[in-house]
Amino acid sequence: MDPVNVTFGRALKIWWSFAWRAWVLMLLVMVPMEIVLFWYMMSHFPKQGAGNPAEAMRMAGMMMVLWPIFMAVLIALQVQAMRWMLNTVRWSDFRLALVPRE
Repeated sequence: MDPVNVTFGRALKIWWSFAWRAWVLMLLVMVPMEIVLFWYMMSHFPKQGAGNPAEAMRMAGMMMVLWPIFMAVLIALQVQAMRWMLNTVRWSDFRLALVPRE
């Protein structure tokens, strides 16, 4: 098995294979998360003329907790998209293979 050069076209094929898989997984997970977050924010939004600083601080604290969770989910989805791509894709003129280092 002879190695092939990494051309722009081949790199684009690899990137596109990863990108659409990551986008599909993001839609399946992030849309429901955004709906729940939107519902929570609107149900705890201060009423007209009732600006409560304690409520604003509580919501800011909640966002500080949710941000690392959001980032962890994002990384996990991208790793899964990469695994999906590596396990299923064969392009017309090349394929990717993980081989141990010599």
